[in-house]
Amino acid sequence: MRPDFFPEIDNMSERCFRLWFRLHARDAFLIWCSGTEDGVLVDSARQVPWFSNTLELERFARERGMALEAEAPLLHDLDKVADWLAHGSSPLLDGEALLAAWNLFDDVSRSVGGNFDEDRSVTDPVYQKLFYGGTTANQVLRPQDEPEYLPTWSLDEVNLLRSTLGKGLFIFRQVLVPMSFDGATPAGQ
Repeated sequence: MRPDFFPEIDNMSERCFRLWFRLHARDAFLIWCSGTEDGVLVDSARQVPWFSNTLELERFARERGMALEAEAPLLHDLDKVADWLAHGSSPLLDGEALLAAWNLFDDVSRSVGGNFDEDRSVTDPVYQKLFYGGTTANQVLRPQDEPEYLPTWSLDEVNLLRSTLGKGLFIFRQVLVPMSFDGATPAGQ
């Protein structure tokens, strides 16, 4: 049985991209879209289809008349994030990887109707530290006459970061559904 996919992704104001992630030592891809709100392609059961390579993803998109932007995908290494969540002793393994994961989990959760980061009044200060302490923000947003922002992290902030990203990773793992090569049915069903 072919899953139905939400029509709002077909909206011409959406720009869709290949999103590359690594989880459980396996590289995979999904479709991420940017428009009025950022999100990922989901089926009618609010599951996120993933593909084992870009050829499968591109064929799936082409068969549905979806245009994908030519931009090459950047890796979201969720194995690094999972390892840091489980074993990390330092406050931050890689702030850029954690920020990318946070943004991905937020977009996935929004797309599937999840509740990642539901109390932003509590988590926003931690997110802001991740964002403004990152390489991109320091290179692009920081005035040249100001020193680089290198945030210091309290134990409470690190624990909040761990619990927030842990919840996001849990949601992400729960909503993934592999697609077969023809892109018509979930693999194994």
